[in-house]
Amino acid sequence: MRRFFVGFVALVALAGLAPGAHAVDDEMWRSFRGKVMFSDIALAPEASFGSPALMASALRRIQRSAVDQNGGFWRLHVLAFLDRPATAGSLVLRATDVSDPKVPRQVRVFELPVERGSRELRLDDFVVTESEGFARGASYEISVEAPSGEGAAAADTKKAGKADVYAKGVITLR
Repeated sequence: MRRFFVGFVALVALAGLAPGAHAVDDEMWRSFRGKVMFSDIALAPEASFGSPALMASALRRIQRSAVDQNGGFWRLHVLAFLDRPATAGSLVLRATDVSDPKVPRQVRVFELPVERGSRELRLDDFVVTESEGFARGASYEISVEAPSGEGAAAADTKKAGKADVYAKGVITLR
């Protein structure tokens, strides 16, 4: 029994010293944190990449700043790297038309479920249309925010007229 215990402790100690997926994932998260990335190509699941470095490289290759309309709608694949872990079971995705920076116009707000403690929000096949208020040739700031009424930080930012933002990105719809 003692031999088992010593072996178990040694194994746990070695596992703690070895560079694990968490350390590398943390490194990738730090390089993208606070950003919303867009693509017109679906990203494969994380596990299929073999390493976070390969996933980061793939993200950079497929990332787009503009997406073309296809069949009357725009199909987006969105990956938001939250600047801190989500504290609620849902987040708000706010689309604001920033084509005229002097007069930004809120277009649409979506409430999305998220796992508490998650540092990523992934939306595959996120479709937007003109009937929802989106327009060809316009640029949209997509911000991922805490739902209103979430904690003291949200109350403070609400007083200042600003949302509690986790990540932001801009996409142009062509």
